[in-house]
Amino acid sequence: MEMTKTLMILTGLCCVFVCESQRHYILIQTPENWTAAQSFCRENFLDLAAFEDMEEMQRALAAAAGGWDGGEVWIGLSKGSTLRWHWSLTGKDLYGEGETDHLVWGTVTGDNCAFFKTGRLHTRSCEDKRRAVCFDGAKQGSDRYVLTTNLTTWNGARDFCRQHHTDLTSLRNDAEYQMVGEVSEGREVYVGLFRDPWEWSDQTESSLRFWRPTQTVNTAFTDNCVALLRAESGHWGDMECSIERPFLCSYAMKDLQFTKVKVRIQDSTLDPNEPRVQESLLEQMKLELKKTTSIGVRLSWRSGSDGKVFVKKSPPGNV
Repeated sequence: MEMTKTLMILTGLCCVFVCESQRHYILIQTPENWTAAQSFCRENFLDLAAFEDMEEMQRALAAAAGGWDGGEVWIGLSKGSTLRWHWSLTGKDLYGEGETDHLVWGTVTGDNCAFFKTGRLHTRSCEDKRRAVCFDGAKQGSDRYVLTTNLTTWNGARDFCRQHHTDLTSLRNDAEYQMVGEVSEGREVYVGLFRDPWEWSDQTESSLRFWRPTQTVNTAFTDNCVALLRAESGHWGDMECSIERPFLCSYAMKDLQFTKVKVRIQDSTLDPNEPRVQESLLEQMKLELKKTTSIGVRLSWRSGSDGKVFVKKSPPGNV
């Protein structure tokens, strides 16, 4: 039997590990093309900058402040090959299981923005003007869903909702479909669903977009890489990937967390203080961490004064 199958962890996800829970950003002022910038960030930090919410976006803008004389700074967003639907409203704790994909479709065209009417989602051109329903996270109950009064494009509706509330509303479950239906009163209203091919370099599943006002949601004519634009107050714009610009890398602040491990080794010939056994245990723990942890976690063993990591304990009742 393979050694990795003979080890059983009995008490949680355990060991001495470094847990890095929050993205931070550093500006590298030496200009590089997007691919070279990506390689540099991966070799020296975590990756090119990615953002899951506007709080992270604001930290990135603070890191870039005063150091982007060229006017643009690369981030870790580039165009992929597959169009995917996303919700504009982002947040690590906003969506439960299956709630990002709770899509009840009506009429679907080749367009990239969605509106809601009578319980269903429909697609139309993002440039069409209509009212919208915003989500306001500072309010409670039905007050969180706010019908706008002006007719705007999808981009205009998103920007208005972000400025005055939180964002365009999502439709995460049947209750929200019903709530938005009541607020919209049968009208066609924009919601936060859009489609694009953009992907984060570090594989972050974030739908946050912070495009300049003139940027369309998706078009075949855009360039393939994305930068922060100083002239647009840090909003994003697409650029040709071969252009050399400064760039933002992400890294993680290190908070040490020490946790004890209790293991049972089913094969009595294995010694947990042997390096190969410890390495196998770490690999199993890393696989488990990937299921529940986002970025920047490093695992390592901590030895005692005798140089050993594990101390053998007798079963209860044994002398």
